[in-house]
Amino acid sequence: PRSAKRGAQVAEIAAIERGSRYTAILMLPALFRTMRPHQWVKNLFVLAPLIFARELTTPAYALRAFAAFAVFCVLSSSVYVLNDLVDVEADREHPKKKHRPIASGKLSIEAARTGFVVLLSLAIGGGALLGYSFLFAAMAYLILNLAYSFALKKVAYLDVVALAGCYELRVLAGAFATDVPASEYLLVETFLLSSFLGLGKRAHELS
Repeated sequence: PRSAKRGAQVAEIAAIERGSRYTAILMLPALFRTMRPHQWVKNLFVLAPLIFARELTTPAYALRAFAAFAVFCVLSSSVYVLNDLVDVEADREHPKKKHRPIASGKLSIEAARTGFVVLLSLAIGGGALLGYSFLFAAMAYLILNLAYSFALKKVAYLDVVALAGCYELRVLAGAFATDVPASEYLLVETFLLSSFLGLGKRAHELS
């Protein structure tokens, strides 16, 4: 009977959808690994203006500062996912990077692309809620981060400047989010410290 055939088709489609949802859930830990949560500590620089102004314990300021921190964590994670998508073929040939979730197949290309879009959308939406000045700084960070990932990291000294610029933009974004100015001293110290870290990273890679 036609109705029985249609019922079987509906049941088959439902089973496929349940399987797809189950597979997506299983891939969440792999997506989380790809987001590099251990790198989120770098985004603590967003809190620097508030810490130096001794306003971190003020609830209204602290709420916006930690919201800005969260946005930068999501934004930076979207860049890591994109990087792994672009580098997937090269990573599969690398002795260590081949174990990354996308390269190893634990996270599918389609799921990674969806994760990237969702993360970037959340970051942009959250950034807009914190004000357009903050959103501008966040988007400048995104552009500079992408420029570093795809070009500047291969250029000596410009790679260090780009990394330092990313830290500077974190500090400025924190200042814009909380409306607490970042002092010239803080910006200079941030640039010097991040340049030192960048040079150390370069020396480690060369060795």
